[in-house]
Amino acid sequence: MTGPRRTAAALLAWALLAWAAPSARAQSSTTASALPAALTDSLLLDAADFGALRPYLLNLTTARVAAAAWELAPRLVTLGRPDLLAEFIGFWEDRCGSSEPLARARLLGAIWDGAFDEGLYDESIVDDLDAWLQRGPRHLTEGRLAFDRFTVSFADQLLPHQPAGTLREYFCLIYSDRVDEAAGLLRGDDVADTWLRWYVDHPDGADRGEVVPGATDADDADLHGPSLLLLTAGSWRPRGEVELAGGKVLVGGILEQEFGPWFARLPLEVRLGRTGRPYLVDQDGVREYSDRFDAVYLGLEGGRAVLRGRRLRLDAFAGLGYDGIRPFLKRDLVLATVNLNLGIGLRWRPTAARWLLGLDLRREWLATRNEGADSLSGGAVSLRLGAGLRFGSRASR
Repeated sequence: MTGPRRTAAALLAWALLAWAAPSARAQSSTTASALPAALTDSLLLDAADFGALRPYLLNLTTARVAAAAWELAPRLVTLGRPDLLAEFIGFWEDRCGSSEPLARARLLGAIWDGAFDEGLYDESIVDDLDAWLQRGPRHLTEGRLAFDRFTVSFADQLLPHQPAGTLREYFCLIYSDRVDEAAGLLRGDDVADTWLRWYVDHPDGADRGEVVPGATDADDADLHGPSLLLLTAGSWRPRGEVELAGGKVLVGGILEQEFGPWFARLPLEVRLGRTGRPYLVDQDGVREYSDRFDAVYLGLEGGRAVLRGRRLRLDAFAGLGYDGIRPFLKRDLVLATVNLNLGIGLRWRPTAARWLLGLDLRREWLATRNEGADSLSGGAVSLRLGAGLRFGSRASR
């Protein structure tokens, strides 16, 4: 964080620190800290990444990790470490499973860090919100009660900085106990085309195959969502006239841009190797046999997410692109055609970090590209696996 964003975060941290200090003293008088003593403020401030904290947390029991979260999450906020907070929440979830306080911390932390995205939650958000609204202090520990008071103050501090009529404003309202204002915002037109509104309107579930707009905020629906860059490898199995090429390994990359529930991709793939038998090249005055099959595919693909959870997205897409073969190594001759394809794909983020995995299955159709007997037309079925990163201010951590 730099410039105004760092200044705002610092002011927020100081304000919350001033609030948290009396609460921390009150808690310490009634119960011992569940945090290892080695996790001092200086360590939390100077840690390059979560790896510096992990050794002190790995030996904690599940119960103690949960208890430690009540103190550590607020401290990371007051010390201005949104990066450590996001990674600790992932650790917390891995050790203790999902919970309402964890979901609340993840959402407020993402709003604070400018990384809010509807991919942070799924239909369980309805149960989490109900649990928050129906909470009662009777059976809660003092550590949990202090954590709840902190998040109310945290949401209250964040609220003035959120655009009106957005989901970010809604979550700050609901978590700062402005229930009536939050309910009014959620029923308004500004957030009508969001996953949250759909989940609330369908608390008992519905056909998950239904295509529902998934923009992060209504006022951001026309803005770019996160970008994705994946490196890919896979298998290409031809059919028809081009089957003489035999199966090939494909390698390449994909640059993807999200537009709410829609996306556009620029894939680049290379397929190298030899054919099963020589084929006749008859083009541009050249009439010779070759067994080389050095192919390149450069396309434009577009589609929409048809199912989306907190970390998993199922896509349907179509593509159109250039598919060229260079049959001779030392001649400037390319056999080119159009590649039309349809496919389905998955995008999966195993953790709250920015990295993700991708899987696409495509059916390709190839037009004639050679004037001779071997037209090299037909099609293929291809499978590509990818790994990469999400970028952009709304690429959730």
